[in-house]
Amino acid sequence: MTDELYLGGCTPEPLACYLKALGVLRLVVEQKLDANAKGSWQGNYFYLHTTCSADTLTRFFLHDYQPTPLINPWNGSTGFYPKDKAQKKLLESFCNAKAERFGVYGKTINKAKEQVHKLELTKQPSGEEKRRLLARLRNTLPDEAIKWLDTCALITSDPADQGGMSFPPLMGTGGNDGNFEFGRSFMQQLQQVIDLETGDPTELSERFLDAALFNKVVPDLKFFGKIGQFSPLAAGGANASPGYDAASRVNPWDFILMLEGTLLFIAGATRRYEQSGSGDFSYPFMVRPSNVGYGSAADGDSARAEIWVPLWQSPTRLAELQTLFREGRAKVGKRTARDGVDFARAISSFGVRRGVSQFIRYGFQERNGLSYFSIPLGRFSPHVNPQANRLAEIDGWLLSLDRNAQKDTAPASLKRSHRQLQTAIIRLAQQQNGHGHERQRKERMLDILIALGQIEASLDLSFRSKNEDEKFPRPVPQLSAYWVDACDDDSVEFRLACALAGQNLRERLVWVRPSGGRFSQWLNNDDGKTVWKHGALDKNLISLLKRQQIEALQQEKRGDKDASQKNKSNETNHSKQQKNLPKHRLPVASLDDVVCWIDGRVDDRRIEAIARGLSLVNLRSYRPGAKSPASKPSLAVPAAYSLVKLVHYRHLTQERLGKAVQSIFVKTKVSLPEAPLPITSKLLAKLATEQLEKATEIASRRLYASGYAPAIRMGLWEPGVGKAFLTGNRSRRIAAALAFPLSEWDMARLLKHVCKLKAQAESDTDSSEQVDINENP
Repeated sequence: MTDELYLGGCTPEPLACYLKALGVLRLVVEQKLDANAKGSWQGNYFYLHTTCSADTLTRFFLHDYQPTPLINPWNGSTGFYPKDKAQKKLLESFCNAKAERFGVYGKTINKAKEQVHKLELTKQPSGEEKRRLLARLRNTLPDEAIKWLDTCALITSDPADQGGMSFPPLMGTGGNDGNFEFGRSFMQQLQQVIDLETGDPTELSERFLDAALFNKVVPDLKFFGKIGQFSPLAAGGANASPGYDAASRVNPWDFILMLEGTLLFIAGATRRYEQSGSGDFSYPFMVRPSNVGYGSAADGDSARAEIWVPLWQSPTRLAELQTLFREGRAKVGKRTARDGVDFARAISSFGVRRGVSQFIRYGFQERNGLSYFSIPLGRFSPHVNPQANRLAEIDGWLLSLDRNAQKDTAPASLKRSHRQLQTAIIRLAQQQNGHGHERQRKERMLDILIALGQIEASLDLSFRSKNEDEKFPRPVPQLSAYWVDACDDDSVEFRLACALAGQNLRERLVWVRPSGGRFSQWLNNDDGKTVWKHGALDKNLISLLKRQQIEALQQEKRGDKDASQKNKSNETNHSKQQKNLPKHRLPVASLDDVVCWIDGRVDDRRIEAIARGLSLVNLRSYRPGAKSPASKPSLAVPAAYSLVKLVHYRHLTQERLGKAVQSIFVKTKVSLPEAPLPITSKLLAKLATEQLEKATEIASRRLYASGYAPAIRMGLWEPGVGKAFLTGNRSRRIAAALAFPLSEWDMARLLKHVCKLKAQAESDTDSSEQVDINENP
């Protein structure tokens, strides 16, 4: 009967204990203690599903376990060269070991000595000599030793490698970490627990093993030795104890089983067609470091690499795990994940398909001087994440951005924005599924969109001041309309930003113009359309409105048809082709949201940040959800805003607003003029200079002269009602509010708010048909 054997000493963190669990499972299966044994992770512990009892497992390691021959003759201080006098005695003791369990070990050492002798090597080889030695060892060593060689080094045909060799970061630089040689230390630790002559366990071996496997507390055990980069707490050094310093110490069985576990991480060569035609180095779950997404992340962090180790809850055979580790090259789209950010994106599909419940992200970070340690950087639960997959739209551009942002000459603003984007992607990958997490997922998706907008702003600033020889990434490709719903956090700021972005905002923000399809290009010379500068949002919105007014006047001077009439005609023609599309294709703001803007109850910086991101989205293909046009705002709209908005909008015509007006003025048949209002250039200037009373006077006169019969004259309400203008400093906020487009229904409500339309003025004295200018619209 198969039982679950709880191994309390095998935990996912630190990396040494994770590798120890793999080593136990591998040895139990490969050395035939239980060929059908399985392993699983339950919570923070490893379970061995086996027919063996705890006592049987203990006896196996104490009396029957045959150590894998781990030797590194390509390294110095290993005992293979004349200068290695201190280590030669250790090597000879394993060569001459009489215990049967060390027979393969001695044979492996002798075979390696033969190859060193044939190559006439007298010192640690390098370059081509090292490559030749590795090739010979791979052809002559026993099969048991080849696994270790393939874990430590890989011979490639790529001249970019170190003389045609690659060394996986998990094993340092070829089975050593600086002066710390893994093969030599492995033999030293074996001597601590197994007698080389008899093969029997040493006096303290069982106590060490109980602590290593079952996490038993064994007092008064003194042990020392290095563990390298695999367990920072055991490595010693400064701040490693309550005192100032501490010596490194490691349980011999921890070290032995840990290195036995590394043999599942066998390196291999893969041909990455999506990048180049040459062979490239590949290592299970190993990618380049990304210095984002963890608490101590900093731009100057030094790291060798990252390894994302899998955890699985279902009992799994060794053969299945070996397949998983061989396929541990996660894909982002059609290419192999290159760094930590890529891997975070990739696990949403890879982990689900392979039955992985979690990945632990480890970074080999430089700490404690020049030493590298495996630091856990977070846990990620694989799940289908359609939001993360949206980045596939711009994957090629992201690769180009990574290359440029990592250059020493990259602007600091670009580096900051790039880190912000990478952090947002990592956080999205950590997001859980479920209805309770929907809002948080939208917020994290919005963070990505905001970061993309900031990156384009940084690139734009650098492009305008570029040297002729400098090259920059292309502008961000246009994003699909899917991003709107994926990022909509249902905030006032998002809705206002969306309304702004729908007005072709991108060309007002940056020197970017469409070049065909989804792609754009940088503008070499200023065409006057880009007006955005560093400063307050209301100031930039007023600049935008002034530019739009100038362009409208220029069109009139050229004798062009009214621009808005052209847009109306285009929308009409398009609606004939696609009758099912909503009438208002571009997003608009609501009156409630505009009132919040005027009252200053919004975050201006966030509105601008979101608008920059949404300016990258193809909003013309966005299909907003249906909203009732008859719904009324809940906030009182300032009368001054109603006046100036009507005049600025201009198109108060029967063709544009007729249907909406008839719905709003339920009891009265209203007839609107056929021609739009002329441009009132002074209106915006007065608002921008905080002359709100004068602006309302101008707006009132303009409406009266155009036949709209406003209830406000010369900046005042009709006698006995009071002034129309507002006190305080909200004039500039009202001016900037003109940049937010409204729906036709809301424009009709503003008409009802401040105007006596023709049919109403000629009606009888029935008060129910009169416009109540104090009514909350």
